[in-house]
Amino acid sequence: MGFNTTAFLCTVGCCLISIIIAGQSQNKDYKEWFGSLKHPDNAFLSRIMLFLGIIVYLMFGFVLYNVIADNNVVSIALTVVVILLLGLSPLLLQKTKKLKLFFYVMLIFPVILLVLAFFLLQTNLVLAILVTAYFLWMLYELSYFYRLMKLNK
Repeated sequence: MGFNTTAFLCTVGCCLISIIIAGQSQNKDYKEWFGSLKHPDNAFLSRIMLFLGIIVYLMFGFVLYNVIADNNVVSIALTVVVILLLGLSPLLLQKTKKLKLFFYVMLIFPVILLVLAFFLLQTNLVLAILVTAYFLWMLYELSYFYRLMKLNK
């Protein structure tokens, strides 16, 4: 199984669209608003957000490339949804500035990740492990945003 140009181009396109959408949220007003919030103690998430974002996009790009190459339709659809949500979620927070709404919308992530991991487990253990690792990280992110929401009622 060699390099799949179509899978690569589709993966790069999907990730770029999501990154462009996420970039729309990174304006000065949003950064000032988010910085002015009371953050939970040991707010690990906010200190390394950019670095983790790069890792997550690379990870899901790897997953998407492989599921496209394997023509696994359900896993393709779920992975594309996850990648697009990665871009849409910060935009939602920036546009609404409502932590409670953001938190409840983000609860869809773990559900999608578990379903995706289930389908990947049947075809590719490595990809299932990657998605499960992000699921565990997502649990931390949700706890962080829950605490952030409670601190900034």
